[in-house]
Amino acid sequence: MKIGFGFDPFKSDDAIDGKHRFLIRLATQMREDGIIIDNNKPDVHIYLPRGKRNKKAKINLLRVDGLIMNTRWNYKVKNRKIKESIDKSSALIYQGDFCEEAYRRFLGINKRFKIIPNGADPNEFLPRRPKNFFLANSKWRPHKRLEETVKCFLVALEKGLDADLVITGSGDYKFDHKRIKYIGWQKRGELKRLFSKAIASIHLTWLDWCPNSMVEAIVARCPVIYTKCGGQTQLGNGSGIGIEDKQWEFDLIDLYAPPKLNRNEVADAMIYLKENKNKDLYPSRDVLNIVNVAKEYEDYCRLLLKK
Repeated sequence: MKIGFGFDPFKSDDAIDGKHRFLIRLATQMREDGIIIDNNKPDVHIYLPRGKRNKKAKINLLRVDGLIMNTRWNYKVKNRKIKESIDKSSALIYQGDFCEEAYRRFLGINKRFKIIPNGADPNEFLPRRPKNFFLANSKWRPHKRLEETVKCFLVALEKGLDADLVITGSGDYKFDHKRIKYIGWQKRGELKRLFSKAIASIHLTWLDWCPNSMVEAIVARCPVIYTKCGGQTQLGNGSGIGIEDKQWEFDLIDLYAPPKLNRNEVADAMIYLKENKNKDLYPSRDVLNIVNVAKEYEDYCRLLLKK
C-alpha cells in the first residue's frame, strides 16, 4: 500500500505546528510498518482541510481539524471552505467523539468516517523525574486561557503550594512573580525535558479538539490538569484531573471570551499532584501510542480501498 501526505513528512522543517508534527509521526511509523510513503499516485492521500486532494489518488482521506464557531471570525466563509473540502474527500478521520458530534450537529456533516485520536511515540520522551514546577505549554490564544492559568496558580500559592509555573510560547498575558517563569518557544529536545521534569502539564482551554500538546504530555506520562469540555474530556480521562467547564451547545459563540473557571478547583488539583508527584498515579494510554494510532489508520485505509 502506498500512502501520500501532500507534503514531505520526512523534512523536519515542515513540522510547523502540532497537526503537522502528528502527521510526521504517523508517516514515520507507517514507513516502519512497511507502508510506502510517496505522494506520486498514492493509493490513499491523507491531508488536512487547508490542504489539497490528490486527483491521482484512489482514496482522499481528510483528517478534519477544528470547525469555526467563533463569532469574531468570518465563520461563514471558513466553514463553507471546510464543507467544500469535505465534499471532495472520500472519507473522514475525526480526532475524537466530540469532533464527530460537532461536525454532525453544527455543520450537518453526514459522511463515512472513523474516529482515531492523535498519537505520539513513548520512546520520544524521557523517563519521569519530577522536579518542582508545573508546565503550561501551548500556542496561546484567548480561549487557551493563559491569564486564567496564571490566576489559578496564584490561588494555589495562596493555599500553600510550594512550586513554580513554567510557561512556554508567546502569550497575550504576563504577570511578574518570582514563582512564574516565561521561557518562550522551546525546541523539541527541551520540551521532552520539561515533560520529564514537570509535576503536571496544565491545559485549561475552553473547547479544543485533540490538542497535540496534551497528547504529548500524556504519552510522556506527565499528568495533566485539563478542562472537561470539548475533546479534552475524552482525551484527558484517566491521565490526570479534570476541571469543570461550560459546555458548548453546538451554536455560535464568542470563543475568545471564555468563562471563568473555579480557581479553587484548579488550585486543589495542583496541590494534590504536587503532594503525589513521585507516585505513578495514571496508567499509560496505549490508544495514544503512535504504533496503535498508525495501525488504526492503516486498517481503515485498507478497508476504504476494498470498497
